Amino acid sequence: MPYRCCSTHREPGLRVEWRYLMNRNQIAVCTNREGFLATLRTRCPDRTFVHFQDSRDSMIIVIDGQFSGDVPPAGRSRVRVLLESAKTAPVRSFGDLRLEESAFLASPEEFLGMAGDLAVTLERAADLEQEVDLFAEVRDLMLVGDPELLFEKITRSALAILRLPAGTLILHDARLDRFVAVFTTDRTAASPGDETNAMLKNLAEEAALDHRTWLFGKAPEGQSLIAIPIEIAGEILGFFTAAVPPDVEINESAGLLAARYIRAVRGVVAHLHQLTRSQDLAMRDDLTKAFNRRFFDSYLDEEIERARRYGAFFSIIFLDLDDLKLVNNKHGHLMGSRVLQEVAKRILGAVRNIDKVVRFGGDEFCIILPQTDQTQASLVAGRVRKSLIQSSFHSEPDIDIPIAASFGIATYPYHALSKEDLIRQADDAMYRVKSTTKNAIGLAGEASVSRTVISGEAI
Repeated sequence: MPYRCCSTHREPGLRVEWRYLMNRNQIAVCTNREGFLATLRTRCPDRTFVHFQDSRDSMIIVIDGQFSGDVPPAGRSRVRVLLESAKTAPVRSFGDLRLEESAFLASPEEFLGMAGDLAVTLERAADLEQEVDLFAEVRDLMLVGDPELLFEKITRSALAILRLPAGTLILHDARLDRFVAVFTTDRTAASPGDETNAMLKNLAEEAALDHRTWLFGKAPEGQSLIAIPIEIAGEILGFFTAAVPPDVEINESAGLLAARYIRAVRGVVAHLHQLTRSQDLAMRDDLTKAFNRRFFDSYLDEEIERARRYGAFFSIIFLDLDDLKLVNNKHGHLMGSRVLQEVAKRILGAVRNIDKVVRFGGDEFCIILPQTDQTQASLVAGRVRKSLIQSSFHSEPDIDIPIAASFGIATYPYHALSKEDLIRQADDAMYRVKSTTKNAIGLAGEASVSRTVISGEAI
């Protein structure tokens, strides 16, 4: 299992209380006197006293009145116990208790108990303040009608809490029985492939069973990730995942706050995801679950308008399966339909999250690549081609069907300025390959087949 659990606490309320109790029992002490520490350990045997430099998140710090080093600033802990002496004591800040050293040492357990109560009160007040902020954000999110904008806001907010550079919101599509990325800040990220989907399904089962707050470990690609489940009524709807650079460490407070945020917005995510899935049905091909021609026509119009307005570019890839008719004649149309389903699955696994895969008709597919020039489109086509030919489709024990396709690429505005011309250019490039070599990639405007790209790795 590529993920390991970072927190085994199963109930958020119990987890937070456990954290309070743990921190109340560990006291950081600023002192140069070994005898002072020994006295505290003797008189308060149920507590753990450590030097403040060895403590990362103690809720209470005791500052010895004779301490000659640098005093930890307010905010390092919830409560500072300042022991008076002849020497000038630190300036009192919010949450500080100022005591005579002799009075404190006479009954340290009483004063530390009081300091612990104050620390818990301040900690819970901070938690309530966070809850208020979360409710305010949920209220604002409920007013967002655009699913992509909503998913972007949630992803970026979670990343800001964790202070991580890139993340992805992944939701489960029941129709495809796959996890799909609905938004990512990583433009190079591909949609979750088979290996990642298998890992996420196992992860979802474990998270639902143990009610884990977040998990942290290695993804199949090798990078370190933090994964926060999105749970609704015991069902894992999806995950927020973020890459963790090698030099970055996620502290517990940030992880807890990010998990609390995802928990707060899960209802909005579930509602809009369900609404989006309902609208999506009208835009999907029933057989392959790729987008259909209705989606293609409207989306391509939008992409052209967007590129024209911002002076951007994009590319389309047309691909037509080679020799599918032979499969239908030899094994029947049902087997041909299974091949089409497998082809769509492999294409989706080879492209980016922002790319759109369309079943254009029959055995022809189209991939719309936003912000992609012809060189980059050639690389994408090469990746898709490799995914198709790398293994035969093993449908039955004694049937192995090789898969290959002919590709054609056209780029706006380099090859055409209208939707009709762009489609024609890509289609012509594809048919030039189809009528000659097959199983290769052609570029719009290339009259000679000798200029056809075979691997997609170069033009």
